[in-house]
Amino acid sequence: MFKKFCCLFMALAVLNLSVFAGAPLRRGTVVYVRNLSEVSSKTGGTMSCIVDNDVKTTDGVVAIEKGARVNVNYECKKAKGVGKPGQIIIKSMTTEAVDGQNVLLNGNFTEKGKSKKGKSIGLAVGLTVWTGLLPFLAFLAKKGDQATIPAGTVFSQFSTADEYQINK
Repeated sequence: MFKKFCCLFMALAVLNLSVFAGAPLRRGTVVYVRNLSEVSSKTGGTMSCIVDNDVKTTDGVVAIEKGARVNVNYECKKAKGVGKPGQIIIKSMTTEAVDGQNVLLNGNFTEKGKSKKGKSIGLAVGLTVWTGLLPFLAFLAKKGDQATIPAGTVFSQFSTADEYQINK
């Protein structure tokens, strides 16, 4: 009887400790991220981003504050010949919760410049066939437009990658 009482007491004590645990930040919680600097596929550079508004847990506790820095891993591909456009591909993002935890964000974003493939091939082949002059094949070297992400762009397609317990 005493053992049952002790076991029951311990179980209730452990359950009551859950009140002091952190607030849950669920996987898939949307995080709006704002770009602070323009980025071009031609020049690359540093992409400075911040969290655009407070991110709250299911309990209403602020887990990630508005203005928190966001680290961005991205790749730039320059425009190439035959009218291929430049690209900026955001691969991953991380930010910091109010309790210092590193929060990984899932999602993807690709910005492409305008393709000029049809124009490049059409001019090169058309003018070469029409005139018979091979120098018109130089139109194949025409590049597409570079991709740019202007400052102030808000990315809404990123969300928390995992479950986090945010300590109050």
